[in-house]
Amino acid sequence: MEEVTDPWAEVASSWNEDPGVVAYADAAMASLVSAISLGRETRVLDFGCGTGLLTERLAPLVKQVVAVDRSSAMVEVLAAKALPQVRFGVANWTPDTIGDDELAEGPFDLIVCSSVCAFLDDYTGTVAMLAGLLAPGGHFVQWDWELDPDADEPFGLTVDDIKQAIQGAGLEVVSVAPRFDVDIEGQLVQPLMGVGRRRTAGSPTNV
Repeated sequence: MEEVTDPWAEVASSWNEDPGVVAYADAAMASLVSAISLGRETRVLDFGCGTGLLTERLAPLVKQVVAVDRSSAMVEVLAAKALPQVRFGVANWTPDTIGDDELAEGPFDLIVCSSVCAFLDDYTGTVAMLAGLLAPGGHFVQWDWELDPDADEPFGLTVDDIKQAIQGAGLEVVSVAPRFDVDIEGQLVQPLMGVGRRRTAGSPTNV
């Protein structure tokens, strides 16, 4: 069997010391609490949690955070934080395997993906898979770099990409837009924040 390497292993131990990474997590959290109501009964899934920078900001405000990532090195850093109200694990979910992992037991009131979705091999399929874990009225929230097609190495997602993925997962598009500025290595960037909502019984469909 071919050995699977962890591409994040070399940076995991110093990830939390990067001021740009910390600023991104702070800004993402601020944008989240301005858009979504959190409470003591809220269950959250942090999909692609990395070292848990968003998880640790969420945990004091909610009932529970389930934090998963494909990188075992990143999850090890999160584990060392010993955060209360947090369950965590290494996960590489697919629609065929997600039902075998007890960490995926829903429903969740909120699913967050912070700078994750643009890296996924099957972005739309993953959003659809995660949408199935949401409680009625629950929210899916992602933050990702906006695609610049003129860049030397184009990377990211467009507003339409995000809207189509949310709609394709059967969710209502609440909003897709830049919600904060963050300084990354001296460059001011504006990630896109996409918010989708699972409809409740009787709610209207997207037009």
